[in-house]
Amino acid sequence: MRRRDFLVGLLGTAGTGALSAAEPNKVYRLAVCSQDGMENFARTFWRVLFNRLAQIGFTEGKNLIVDRYATEGRPERYEEVARKMVQTKPDAIALGFDHQMILKVAKETTTIPIIATFGDPVAAGIVKNMARPERNITGVSLDAGIEMQGKHLELLHQAVPTASRIAYLSNRAEWEGAWGQAVRDAGQRSKVSIIGISMERSAGEPEYRQAFETMAQQSVQALMANGLPPNSEHRELILQLAMKHGLPTITWWTDLVENEPVFLAYAPDWPYYFGRWADDVGQALNGVAPADIPIQQPTKLILAINLKTAKALGLTIPPTLLASTDEVIE
Repeated sequence: MRRRDFLVGLLGTAGTGALSAAEPNKVYRLAVCSQDGMENFARTFWRVLFNRLAQIGFTEGKNLIVDRYATEGRPERYEEVARKMVQTKPDAIALGFDHQMILKVAKETTTIPIIATFGDPVAAGIVKNMARPERNITGVSLDAGIEMQGKHLELLHQAVPTASRIAYLSNRAEWEGAWGQAVRDAGQRSKVSIIGISMERSAGEPEYRQAFETMAQQSVQALMANGLPPNSEHRELILQLAMKHGLPTITWWTDLVENEPVFLAYAPDWPYYFGRWADDVGQALNGVAPADIPIQQPTKLILAINLKTAKALGLTIPPTLLASTDEVIE
């Protein structure tokens, strides 16, 4: 059994070559935005960002001013928050995993570097060229391409080959866009019925509980939950409800595999790529143009299986799938 500390790399993340260290005697300004409330800045990926920036010489309270904003999961606030971020004229803007918010900020400025984490930024319509982004946006894709939706379905079907009706839990925009289409196409190839369960960006616990009741009514046998908002803010709830309803589920949350009822998770090595994102923010603070910072796409992917959860669901993982697993929790 391999166990990986999710926080490995929090302070020691490899960069992409020579890093842009802070210039002496200069004060930098960075705007950051939480997908939810201000308490979200305590989450791991923001800690990775600020710790890594401090490593390369950008220290809040010393030579770095950080303006924090929060959308509180309310799309109607995106435009207002985006405008406020741009009005402070920061040296760079760092955004988390919310395609709609990234696009909204991009409408407010074509000059301030926006350094973001995305799913597939090409599929999301954010950029056309990842190697040399043509807009003022760059960062790190946390999706190895839109085809990862099909890979998630393939892995789940290997683990639960009898499942012929599989739900796809997603925000409405992504279900109606490239992500949903990729899953539907993969379902047709695998001869599996995909049941779209779409959530509004503002969805909370009542809406998620209702979504699982809908899955039960539609005789869903397994679940794919993508990693985009609002799922990312309700990860633990999704996993708990999946267990309550007896649904084998594949998610993107490899960091929860030891402490929550994760069944399958397949995703990039999160701390490593958040560290790469922080390095990109450092480059942008020092004036490197986004076009000169290629958008990085994961090559380090982790497949994790929790056998305790499998047993609780009454499932036996095929040996061929176990053999390809990076982490097995027994």
